[in-house]
Amino acid sequence: MDGMRIGHFSDFDSLTGCTVFLFDKKNRAIASVRGGAPGSRELNALSPGQLVENVDAVVFTGGSALGLRSMEGVVKYLQERGKGYQTQVTVIPMVAGAVIYDLEIGKCVAPLPEWGYQACVQANEHPEEGSVGAGTGATVGKVAGMKWAMKSGFGTGDAVLHGGSIQSYVVTNALGDIYDPESGDILAGRRNPQGKIVGLLRETMTNHPPSSPLHTTLSLVVCDCFFLREELQMLASVVHSALATCIRPYGTLYDGDVVFLVSTGEKRCHYFSVVQGIYRSIVEAVLRSISLSRGYPDIPSRSDIMI
Repeated sequence: MDGMRIGHFSDFDSLTGCTVFLFDKKNRAIASVRGGAPGSRELNALSPGQLVENVDAVVFTGGSALGLRSMEGVVKYLQERGKGYQTQVTVIPMVAGAVIYDLEIGKCVAPLPEWGYQACVQANEHPEEGSVGAGTGATVGKVAGMKWAMKSGFGTGDAVLHGGSIQSYVVTNALGDIYDPESGDILAGRRNPQGKIVGLLRETMTNHPPSSPLHTTLSLVVCDCFFLREELQMLASVVHSALATCIRPYGTLYDGDVVFLVSTGEKRCHYFSVVQGIYRSIVEAVLRSISLSRGYPDIPSRSDIMI
């Protein structure tokens, strides 16, 4: 997407990381939360009716709430370059973000401010996908605990509109399982002792509480059409709906799913073309986050199982 750069910092020893989306153009941005376990920064500032409409950066990070400090490095990077809301004293970068819970995979380490700074330095227009950045420690299918989970990661998707385009970015870190919405096939999720992907919805679950109460899928949808923030807020429901076609169940008490929408353009696009583009790009991003992920010891990826 023109005017946006994306950078990762990945710690493959601790199995966590962060992903930064830098916006070089003015925009309008909102955030929307589903589920009962979110961890975030500056989401209220993105609500319609607030003073500043623009976002300078969106950050996805591992480390649960401890990872929020990685965003301090992004603030420092932007302030050094004079990016942000101009006050009489200094510029204040508008940095919003959210976390995933990945502390049960690898070492119990949270991303640091310097990680966010380095992700900014490395940002470019062609981000790597898979088990990188905030997707380094992402997993799915955790209803019976990490022992039976599968690896996921960071994925991207796009769609061409009448007079515009949509880019979607997803870190899939769900309690639930991942399905192909067209075929109905389960692609990743809870495994049984024989290693077969069985999922939550295909078998009766009794006395199997989740290994932890924290799971989060993070999504960013960027559209180069013009939308007011009130309109973006309504489109957020479309994004959540698209995610629910792939992630089953979605938005549970144990998930803290957060969606960001950013409008960067000045021209209007056909509304239903945008809706269609959101579905296409979100589904593609989720499926790529699964297909391009890399398995770790005891937590296989889909490619490991399909070999």
